Amino acid sequence: MKDIVTTFGTWIQNRCDKNPRSARRWLTTGYRAKNIQLRLAPGKGVSKAAQMVSVQTMNSMIAPLAHPDKAAMASLFLPCEPLLAMGLHPYSCEGFGCFLSGTQAEQSFLHYAESEGLPETFCSYHKVFIGAAEKGLMPKPRFILNTTLACDANLLTFRRLAEYFDVPQFVVDVPYAADQDSVDYVAGQLRQMVVFLEKHTGQKLDQDLLKETVARSVRSLANFDRYMTLRADKQLIGEITGEMFSAFALHNLLGSPETEAYTRRCLEEVEQAPPAAGVRLLWLHTVPFWVDPLRAVTDFSREVQVVGCDMCYEGILPHYSDDPYEAMAQRIVYSPFNGPATRRIDRAIQAARQVKADGAVWFCHWGCKHTLGGAQLAKERMEGAGIPTLVLDGDGCDRSHGGEGQMGTRLEAFVEMLKAEQGGQA
Repeated sequence: MKDIVTTFGTWIQNRCDKNPRSARRWLTTGYRAKNIQLRLAPGKGVSKAAQMVSVQTMNSMIAPLAHPDKAAMASLFLPCEPLLAMGLHPYSCEGFGCFLSGTQAEQSFLHYAESEGLPETFCSYHKVFIGAAEKGLMPKPRFILNTTLACDANLLTFRRLAEYFDVPQFVVDVPYAADQDSVDYVAGQLRQMVVFLEKHTGQKLDQDLLKETVARSVRSLANFDRYMTLRADKQLIGEITGEMFSAFALHNLLGSPETEAYTRRCLEEVEQAPPAAGVRLLWLHTVPFWVDPLRAVTDFSREVQVVGCDMCYEGILPHYSDDPYEAMAQRIVYSPFNGPATRRIDRAIQAARQVKADGAVWFCHWGCKHTLGGAQLAKERMEGAGIPTLVLDGDGCDRSHGGEGQMGTRLEAFVEMLKAEQGGQA
């Protein structure tokens, strides 16, 4: 299977050089074929919840390729409920960065983006998409919507893409302070975003439908929070890539019936799961899913499980406003990715205790200044709270950075240390 993927990825890159539209059609066909495989033959050990979320995410990648006239590009932290309520497809720059890497088609797009002036230190998820867009593989969206949270690459990436595609852009500015004034400010911008959507689609947003969609988001997040609490005492076997699928479901696809159904299925499966066993890890930041030595430690293992990821739980709050605009604003203003690194670290400590993690991995994705800058402080504070922490360096989607073996070796050593501590406690 890996040889097929490698061959297909190379062919897509070469085809794009000759005929980008043809390459796009073949990419769409390839993703549709993969979707059929995920539906009918997901693989041994893949749970129903994992199958559901992988299919849902794959559908979200196919939709903008197949129907760009209904595609609205949205950054990861943008509340997408108004898009879903208007029948628009959230078009994820970060998502396609992941999927093109998973297709092993990222290298030519990375090189092209760098040849066009983007620095090597720029986020590779964004570089892959920019390169693919400017080489003609990615279709033109109706418009672009993004927040200033949480990546400084957002400020350049989406402005550059709006200029390249020659489409309108709306930016939601998220203040640094996490307070009610900031919530009111962001809620006002989200109302203006809806005016923007109505202007550029000629369609009126049904406010009752928006309220229903946001209520579905709140229920989905509450389900996932409950799932994390129950998972503290249960063992669930799966793949580390599932954390990235969950992250997309709980961000760009949050508010959809599919995401709510996925979170309900998570609850059903965790209730039926056997008692907890093995080493339990909390993962912080993106997952380098392409690193086989890392996956060898975690995937379908009864000895090691990743039991939580801050890319998934960051939108969970104790309560939300009944007003849909204020509720969406609360989710991004009070996100642990907003404000000082200490907010993200404190939330990680809380999550580690919620899922009863034995240790944490703080993954320093190359080019993410927010994560890199907070790494040593995170290790100090989390270990001070009794949570052993491994700071792991790498890249979430660029294979040219290498270091796969070292990542796997360091994670193995960390796990062995945690096992030894478990044995000592016993």
